[in-house]
Amino acid sequence: MALVASGAAARPPHIDRNAAESPAPPPKDGDLRPGDPDGPKDLAQPKSRRERERFRGQGARDLPTNSRSVGLPFAGRLRRGVQVVPSDFLRYTGEYAAGGNFWGTWELVQLVERAAYRVHQRVPGAKLSIGELSKASGGDIDGHASHEAGRDVDISFYMLDGRGEPVEPWAFANIRDDGTALPPNEGMRFDDRRNYELVQKLLTDGDARVQYIFVGRGIKRRILAEARRQGARATVIDRMEASMVQPAGGHPHRNHFHVRIYCAPADRPSCEDRAPFHAWYPGTPPNERVSLLVNPVSGGRDAHSRRLP
Repeated sequence: MALVASGAAARPPHIDRNAAESPAPPPKDGDLRPGDPDGPKDLAQPKSRRERERFRGQGARDLPTNSRSVGLPFAGRLRRGVQVVPSDFLRYTGEYAAGGNFWGTWELVQLVERAAYRVHQRVPGAKLSIGELSKASGGDIDGHASHEAGRDVDISFYMLDGRGEPVEPWAFANIRDDGTALPPNEGMRFDDRRNYELVQKLLTDGDARVQYIFVGRGIKRRILAEARRQGARATVIDRMEASMVQPAGGHPHRNHFHVRIYCAPADRPSCEDRAPFHAWYPGTPPNERVSLLVNPVSGGRDAHSRRLP
């Protein structure tokens, strides 16, 4: 696998202000099942190493489960945050490694680690490259209008070189609608299969419920086309259609996925969600009249800015 360095280029525009037990067999297909709108029931923080490794790979950590997300994604904080750490399946995107903003709720961290391992199982040979989550205690974070409460994560696209081999980009790569990368990443292209597997796992996790995957419309079309080529269930495709959104204002998200999860029921009411409340929302939605006051798709305080990657 090649490591691509693009440090000479200008920072791309961005949006926003583990005893020796043998690994368990891999989990079954994570697609949603008919009659099961919430997807497969992953074990919420399984206690045995065998079960942890079943979902997050060999050496998976026993994550603490006392983190709390407080407030809104764009006006909040994080208590007892959990840090994402590099593994055989996951790495920090080089551009963001020194910043150290890789903290989230345990639900979000578990989701990211599960997704990275699932893609490795389905299509071995590449690591998931993540950008920033939140600061250890949340709050304002340079370059983002949200990422304040431990429920947001930026994820680099899986990329291929001209020979079809996985590459690990130093920075987020901007992608044309045809899947090819813009300068300074000429010769790279969007990895349709791995990116589909990633989105599929993110949206069918049994514990963390994804509200949004902010991404450009052209990328969304590529993911949906690959889902149909792979024979994804209609329920999965419907969930992709509803969750993948290009914000009307701000950064177009043609160089990364911005994933946001709903508040965990245990974190409410101090943790606050805003509309939309999809069918897979965990629990009873809050008052929708209040929640509709700020809509990150049409604009407003939660809309993404163009300030920094």
